[in-house]
Amino acid sequence: MRLRLKAKVTALFTLLVLLVVVDTSTFYISHLTRQALLEIQIKGEYVANEVYHQAYTALKGSHMPEGENPQDLSALRSVVQSGLASDPGLNSAMESAVGGNFLFVDYVAITDTNLAVLVSYPAEATKPLAPAPPYSQLLDAGMYRQLREIFGAPQIYEVTLPLAMGQRPLGDVRVGVSTILLGKEIGSDLRKALLLSLMAIVFATLSAGVVSYLALRPLENISQSVDLLARGEYSGSVTLKRSDEWGILSSKLHLLGEQIRGEKAAFIRLQENLDQLFANLSDGLLLFDQQDRLVLATPAAERFLGEDVDVSAHRTANEIFSLSNSLHQALRETFQTHKSLLWKTVDQPGAPSPRVAANAQFVGEGPERLGCLVTLRDTGSRAEFQDQIDTTTKLAAIGRLMSGVAHEVKNPLNAMVLQLEVLKARLGDGGATVQPQVEILGEEIRRLDRVVKTFLDFTRPVEIQTAEAEVEPLVREVFALAEPQARGNKVRLIFTPNGATPPVRVDRDLIKQALLNLVLNGCQAMPQGGELTITPHSRPGFVELEIRDTGVGIPPEAQKRIFSLFYTTKPGGTGVGLAMAFRVVQLHNGAIDFSTEVNRGTTFRITLPAGAMGEVQHA
Repeated sequence: MRLRLKAKVTALFTLLVLLVVVDTSTFYISHLTRQALLEIQIKGEYVANEVYHQAYTALKGSHMPEGENPQDLSALRSVVQSGLASDPGLNSAMESAVGGNFLFVDYVAITDTNLAVLVSYPAEATKPLAPAPPYSQLLDAGMYRQLREIFGAPQIYEVTLPLAMGQRPLGDVRVGVSTILLGKEIGSDLRKALLLSLMAIVFATLSAGVVSYLALRPLENISQSVDLLARGEYSGSVTLKRSDEWGILSSKLHLLGEQIRGEKAAFIRLQENLDQLFANLSDGLLLFDQQDRLVLATPAAERFLGEDVDVSAHRTANEIFSLSNSLHQALRETFQTHKSLLWKTVDQPGAPSPRVAANAQFVGEGPERLGCLVTLRDTGSRAEFQDQIDTTTKLAAIGRLMSGVAHEVKNPLNAMVLQLEVLKARLGDGGATVQPQVEILGEEIRRLDRVVKTFLDFTRPVEIQTAEAEVEPLVREVFALAEPQARGNKVRLIFTPNGATPPVRVDRDLIKQALLNLVLNGCQAMPQGGELTITPHSRPGFVELEIRDTGVGIPPEAQKRIFSLFYTTKPGGTGVGLAMAFRVVQLHNGAIDFSTEVNRGTTFRITLPAGAMGEVQHA
């Protein structure tokens, strides 16, 4: 598990204090041990000097027996040994060193140059002593070895002092220091020092941990806030009621968090605007970097390429344009040659966009290029949009023409109706022979008057009053109005909810009339019965209503004229309903289109603004 920052800092401070205390304690124990051993050496040298002076005094009064050769070492050794052994002062000094105040002394001996014992205490056999390391070796050793020797296996170290008579060396004064006795002499003080050092280490370590924990307690909240900042999830505030550095740091962190929240909110709004902009773009855009790796793609690009485009994968152009169709092949060759492609039209039979215009512009040619922008455009859809624009233009021109014609025709029609009534009154009963023709003339004049009124209603400016309306209740009201016609044609009216759908901002009466015209047309297209289904779809900023029937469909030759006024394929139809629906949708800044299959049915799609999406136009 990952340690928190406060735990790491606390552990670091504790470790530093531990190291300092351990080093200090080690230095203290080392110094104390060396001082104790140095005192032992001084005492050992004192003993050696005392013995030396007593031996020197004893030998100073000794003489070689008469007749002995002074050069005879054996005779000389015998004289020295007898003189030393018989000297009471020397024996007293040696006995006092071993059994008196110097408890660390194991033995005191005087040896010749061959390490043979001349005199010793305790008494030793006259034979060479076993070599023992000098005491200075223990004194100069490290602390660990010194402690191991003092408290470990028994060992003898010697303090030596050369013994000479005149210019002739006689041997050495040797003071044996036993580590067992040495441990008894200074071991108690060393044990107390070791225990005291251990207690100091434990106390200092625990104190450092507790003090660090208390001092760094605010760091936990600050650390959590920093982690949230690093992940971009900072949403709260950290304010410590302190006037020290922690309080200042928390205040600055709070200000930084506020700035990050503001920047994040601005970034999210910008991203939403870009996503909405890209979602509404009909063209597919793909942006590549210097290494021909994809860094940006709009949703429409997937429709042109026929596969998902994952920007986060950072795939290369060769990996993205890997299919064998003509569009992929053209773009793949463009990136292989790194030459710009200028609006090349590619046919893709059977694809969602059968005719696509591709454009690839490299920014900076050759090795200095910065990237490439690929634009894909559906030329077929543009042609449909152009047709819709042309249809709208024609309808507007026809509307202006019809408005003038209707006004011009309306007055003569009114005069003809009045004159016809006068003619009927004058004929009276005597006009029975021409009465049928007069009636026919009257019916035709009234029918022509209805046509003129329809012209005027269609071309008259409409002031629409928009308000937010929920989709499902609006559709239910339309179904209630169309129910008699649907029942007569054995048509089932179905509303299919499609998740949460925002309300639309429309003129309720006009939209109901437009939807009713489409629903009635659908019912009339199913003389043998069927189903008419309305399904809403939520789009960014818009709501799309899909009106699908299972009727006879629209013949190919009629598909381009169905929104034309007075054009109809049904016997007895007026040709006004679809044209009126087209006009109402346009007044709401919406769009209407359709798809159809003969004997399979027709689907109309109406796109309306959701919520308060701008101002609608007045016509």
